[in-house]
Amino acid sequence: MLNLDREYIRKNIAYSDIIFKRGTHIYEHGAFACAESNPDIGHFVYNIDGTYGDYTAQVQIFDEDVNTDCDCPYPGKGCKHTVAVLLDVIDRLKGWQNAGKDKIKQEMQQERFLSSEEIKEQALEDRKKRALSEDFTIELGDMYKGEHIVETPLGKQYQVTIHNPVTGQGHCSCPDFETNKLNTCKHLIRLSSYLNKKHDLKKRMKEELFPFIDIFWDSVHEMPRLFCERPEKEIIDIKNLLSNYFDTQGLFKKNFTEFIDFLSGIKGNKRVRIQEIVLKRLDYELLNQQLEKLSKTEMPGLSMIKGSLYPYQEEGIRFGLYKRAALIGDEMGLGKTLQSIAIGILKKQIFGFEQILVITAASLKEQWKREIEKFSDEKAVIVAGDPVKRRNIYETDKTLFKITNYEAVLRDVTIISALKPDLVILDEAQRIKNFTTKTADAVKCLPKKHALVLTGTPLENKLEDVYSIIQFLDPYLLSPLWKFAGDHFMISRDKKGKILGYHNLDDLQKKLKPIVIRRKKKEVLSELPDEIINNYFLELSDQQAKIHTGYLQLLMPLLHKKFLTPMDLHHIQVLLLKMRMVCDSTYLIDRKTNISPKLKELEGILDELVVENKRKVVVFSEWTTMTFLIAKYLSDTGIKFVELSGKIPVVKRQALIDEFTNNPECMVFLSTDAGGTGLNLQAADCVINFELPWNPARMNQRIGRVSRIGQESSCINIVNLIAKNSIEEKILAGIQLKTRLFEGVFEDGPDKVEFSNAKRVEMLNKLRELMGETALLPVDEPRAGEEIPEDTPHFLNPEVMNKEDHCLAYESEEEYPDMPAGDENRVAAQSLDDKESVSILESQSPEKIENVLNSGMQFISGLMEMATGQKVKPVEGDDSRMVRIDRQTGEVTMKFKLPGF
Repeated sequence: MLNLDREYIRKNIAYSDIIFKRGTHIYEHGAFACAESNPDIGHFVYNIDGTYGDYTAQVQIFDEDVNTDCDCPYPGKGCKHTVAVLLDVIDRLKGWQNAGKDKIKQEMQQERFLSSEEIKEQALEDRKKRALSEDFTIELGDMYKGEHIVETPLGKQYQVTIHNPVTGQGHCSCPDFETNKLNTCKHLIRLSSYLNKKHDLKKRMKEELFPFIDIFWDSVHEMPRLFCERPEKEIIDIKNLLSNYFDTQGLFKKNFTEFIDFLSGIKGNKRVRIQEIVLKRLDYELLNQQLEKLSKTEMPGLSMIKGSLYPYQEEGIRFGLYKRAALIGDEMGLGKTLQSIAIGILKKQIFGFEQILVITAASLKEQWKREIEKFSDEKAVIVAGDPVKRRNIYETDKTLFKITNYEAVLRDVTIISALKPDLVILDEAQRIKNFTTKTADAVKCLPKKHALVLTGTPLENKLEDVYSIIQFLDPYLLSPLWKFAGDHFMISRDKKGKILGYHNLDDLQKKLKPIVIRRKKKEVLSELPDEIINNYFLELSDQQAKIHTGYLQLLMPLLHKKFLTPMDLHHIQVLLLKMRMVCDSTYLIDRKTNISPKLKELEGILDELVVENKRKVVVFSEWTTMTFLIAKYLSDTGIKFVELSGKIPVVKRQALIDEFTNNPECMVFLSTDAGGTGLNLQAADCVINFELPWNPARMNQRIGRVSRIGQESSCINIVNLIAKNSIEEKILAGIQLKTRLFEGVFEDGPDKVEFSNAKRVEMLNKLRELMGETALLPVDEPRAGEEIPEDTPHFLNPEVMNKEDHCLAYESEEEYPDMPAGDENRVAAQSLDDKESVSILESQSPEKIENVLNSGMQFISGLMEMATGQKVKPVEGDDSRMVRIDRQTGEVTMKFKLPGF
């Protein structure tokens, strides 16, 4: 079989370099789907979502050449669609070949893993390397044995105490020393190395005695340790006290909480210096004891929560209430948000908390605010705006709940640290895939009294993320990282640290049990309602918002008109359609860019539902192009799926359903609304609406495909993706107000709609209501015999013509697909399906439009005079203008006399 590559396609297949470039663009955005794939014989068939039609491309690879065929209108074989599918064929062939190689490797090679001791040695070696490579500044104290300052390149200063410069024994105030179980750190190693280069070190070692009794934290034993070189006669008065609490090796020998009694016995003795870390750990331990006692008392009532809580939710609230740190790991749809709201309010009552900071995904900020104010009497404020406004919210706003997103924490970390929130709630923690990022570091370093994490992903599946999430909750539970890795990671000895698997997961679950509670949907199914709806509100990108606003500016003048003509209604349909499409992706509008916050959000949702929780999902989108874009993501991530659209013959649809139902690896059913009727998809228990349909009946049809007789789950999860400040919010707000007339115009309702004056006014008022406009006109039937004038077409409306933003037009090279650059043929297409609607409007004033129209009438009059000898004249008593535009209403009036009248 021919070794196909990009260069071969560019030189031997593509008609020109520009066609290759366009084909690469289609390949990158994925507006196609592979219908047949047989790598063994090199045969592939693709369905392509073209700008002006749906095409089929076929590929057959032979030993020395490639045979291709595409039924698009391009006059040649090397079209951009052929280029796109051939690039995809390369990926499929590589995957097919690599699968065979990997299987052979697995059969022939057995990996060897690093031992815990080897991982520990690597951790120690890493600190030694960093000690010598990083640019530290050292400020020595009065004695070599004693306290010194080490400053990092970033300006952080740590106090390093040296007991023995030669051996490097001592301690450091840095966080790493506290938890690394190595009893050293890079600062201590660097200082020891520095002192060992001093020429007078040996002399000073003989002369110096450590100046005080040092009680520091021993991270290996997780207990205080004592170091003392003072002569016995200097400490004779406290010798018995010291020996009562510390053994001959200097290690604290009683229960750590009894250290409080030792402090009382010392009574501030200047000869004894207790390091700050020891006191911090003591406070931490004593607080845990107090919380443990409180947890055995009866939980306060939940009357402050409006609405009923399920028993498992009350259990979750009780679990997290008396803990300084907890993780609620329930599956999506089980009400983690409500549980955390209740915990926060109860902590306010019990502990006097006044500042609760919620950190969540940007798409969920609005949802958090709505749920807080829906289910309680507390208020919530979303931290947004310019830096001054955000600072003002943090510093002066007394609202209990403040809501921000992960990306904003990095910008505001200094302000939040000054706020010192009582409780930090970390929502959707699984969204932060890489906890080594600056944003994750900023989140973890936030000061807090209590912490709560919400995530729907099972912790045992992603141990790389677990460590940092738990570190945010409890920095001591799993630390240090090298020990966590040694206990649970299977690290390849030959592949430089590659993690090949996990082990000892039962031990990890035992460690996490005190702070983690997780319920799966099937465990609490009997308590759940029939449907659980989650609305995700997403910000439009700047480019999406600009396009959406342009369409809105064209739409609003139409809604201000007194009467709607059929042409007006058509243009309203097109503009509303375009506004909805741009909310999904800019690719549906321009076929060039794929800016889609929804697609990014879908990745996180599918990761939780499908990858982590192995639940089958149905994803609906109204447009085939959007399902193609989603399909590309699913293919790239290796999620197996089937795809249904109106292009699939009815006789073949059952085979897709059977594949989805019976194949345990097929997790997603991707469908347009062609799959909304007549299909049974009970294998899934979750429906994702990529956009909201106009018609509530269509929404019910989508859900009804899953919620049917035979459905094993009595509760269906419904996820709606909604663009904020867009037409989609209007649809959500008014979805219950739809009427037969409204559906007849915008959906598959009645074929005939009575366009009497009253009905047209009713339609206009409903549209105004939907768009947030006041219904300006009453709904009254016209008087008998009254003439109903046809109103001005929208393309003559001066309010529209004044808009600077206009509908997108194709650039010349894209107007006729696949034609070589420079071809002047143009095709304008308008459709209510998944086609481009082209409207080219020039921005002109009413006066200019009026002058142009009058000039046109004068031209017609001249033609009439040449033909008949008589002119078309203005109406007597009127001025010379035959066409006038009302500056207030935009109405166009034409008054003239034809010859012979």
